[in-house]
Amino acid sequence: MDVEHITSGAQFADVTIPQLLSSRRAARPDEIAFKQKRRGEWTATTWKQYSDLVANLAAALQKAGFKHGDRAAIMGDVSQEWLLADMATICAGGVMVGVYFTSSPEEVGYYLSDSGASFVFVGSELQLNIVLASGQTEKLRNIIVLDPEWKGAGGPANVVPLQVFCGETSVDADVFLREQVAKAKASDLASIGYTSGTTGFPKGAMLTHLSLLAGAHSVTTFSSKLRSDAHRVVVHLPMSHTVARAQATTLPLLIRLIPYFGETSADFAQTIKEVKPTYFMAPPRFYQRFATQILSKVHSGSEKQKQDYQFAMTIARKALDDRQAGSVPNPFISALFAVCRERIFRPLLAEVGFEELTVTYTSSAAMPSELMSLWQLWGLQLKECYGQTELVGANLVQMAEWPEAGTVGVPVHDAAWQTAVLEDGEMIVKGPGLFVGYWNKPEETKSALRDGWLYTGDIVEIGPTGLFKLVDRKKEIINTSNGKSISPTQIENEIRHSPFISEAAVIGEGKKYLTALIEVDATATMEWAKSRDVRIARYSDLAESEIVVRMVEGEIAKANGRLARAEQIKAFRILPEELSPENGVMTPTRKKRRKQIMERYRSLIDSLYDDSEENLIKTEVGI
Repeated sequence: MDVEHITSGAQFADVTIPQLLSSRRAARPDEIAFKQKRRGEWTATTWKQYSDLVANLAAALQKAGFKHGDRAAIMGDVSQEWLLADMATICAGGVMVGVYFTSSPEEVGYYLSDSGASFVFVGSELQLNIVLASGQTEKLRNIIVLDPEWKGAGGPANVVPLQVFCGETSVDADVFLREQVAKAKASDLASIGYTSGTTGFPKGAMLTHLSLLAGAHSVTTFSSKLRSDAHRVVVHLPMSHTVARAQATTLPLLIRLIPYFGETSADFAQTIKEVKPTYFMAPPRFYQRFATQILSKVHSGSEKQKQDYQFAMTIARKALDDRQAGSVPNPFISALFAVCRERIFRPLLAEVGFEELTVTYTSSAAMPSELMSLWQLWGLQLKECYGQTELVGANLVQMAEWPEAGTVGVPVHDAAWQTAVLEDGEMIVKGPGLFVGYWNKPEETKSALRDGWLYTGDIVEIGPTGLFKLVDRKKEIINTSNGKSISPTQIENEIRHSPFISEAAVIGEGKKYLTALIEVDATATMEWAKSRDVRIARYSDLAESEIVVRMVEGEIAKANGRLARAEQIKAFRILPEELSPENGVMTPTRKKRRKQIMERYRSLIDSLYDDSEENLIKTEVGI
């Protein structure tokens, strides 16, 4: 099938994933499908080899009793085996259930119980032990360990290494895939993608072949370069994440994209520098860390290097201002900017492996405008897009060559997708890539899907030029005791403009004024303190440092200067630890779990408020 000439997601209405894998096998058998690094060496796998492995594993699943519509969960770090398990599950007629490898035994137990998974793939012994502690093992036919080095001994009889599970299974991939293509329909359920719920356990979004392929196709509409050129991408986010899964599984079926899998996700920074990707998409936090790394390099350079950098930044600001204003670029400034990009900025981008990037996007969270502008000044055409698990792909993207920071662009250029804004500002979306409902949750499905429209829960504004701007989550509005309804996300974005603040959580529900819990950027803040002869070795010590507290106070004051009086932060505390999924206050996709933040840091929050009046009233009424 010639997918390169498909122009709309609606054209995937009769297309399935096994069909596209079979087409790739026939059309490009000897081209590289993906690369994996093991023991310091990169190994390439061709489309013929890839489809052989998928067919054999899918056949082994069917031989073990896996039937059409059955669910298989996958929990593991980024690897080619994760990809093979994903594709084999789908090609066997089943439904893939992604589980974040950072999940706790309780969370894993919920995923397995809720989805009714009968098979589980685990990446390593660590994940195996978590599954074994989930309380669901007796309900599983097999737990298959993907790590090729794992031999295993003892334990439940249903635990088996991947090589042993496949055993002597060997099928003719051409024949097997043809049989699966004949059985599969675009409307078949192919995946349950659990959303990163910010309160309680997440909901399982049901995704069909059409959902996955039309959603991936929406990403290909972002850039002509993405469709016309061959690209390298480093898969670095957990493969349960919509972006990572698209990069590894579905996008390579549609465009010439080669995914690279590093040794582990912990080696991501080194992998990026080795691969030098040409395509990259990540949440803003990654760009902030890389920017901090580059700025540290700049600040540690010689006086001559610093002068050259400042001159280049002056030229870049002029060039970028002209482009964003729509003015005809001054030829002299444009020529100077080109020289600065090559001689000054490109070597800096090489410090983080970004020197060959031609297609670059950010998603999953709001990108601070200053951070976006900084990367653009360095010559990286970084753009923002909007999507969510229920959309699979994206429905908003910045299309301008040098887009306006602070917006998420315009609806994708595909007539099959429709975007509308309700009176209360909530954005709703209709299109071929939508999920078809929440697994086992009919009431939640009715609330989210109405007359074919997805109610996103996101509040947006549309500017005079038609550009969309995310304002907040509909259910995350803070109502203060003064009767003000305030968007915490907008305020948090203003605070995060500071290069020293990586995250902020605004507090104030039912309170007289707003306060904030601050996560400082450890690298940038420690470097700043070091420049003032104050050495801080651990993150936990930052919150106790008087000089750091005063510096953050100044950064909060700057943010307050850009906010309305009712939105200003009256007090703050620096968190004693970094926010992370491991301590339960962030989702795996770096979204804040506000309820858990309130619970974990209750004593810190209480210290921010003088509740004497409230306590007096409580005493009077006997509470």
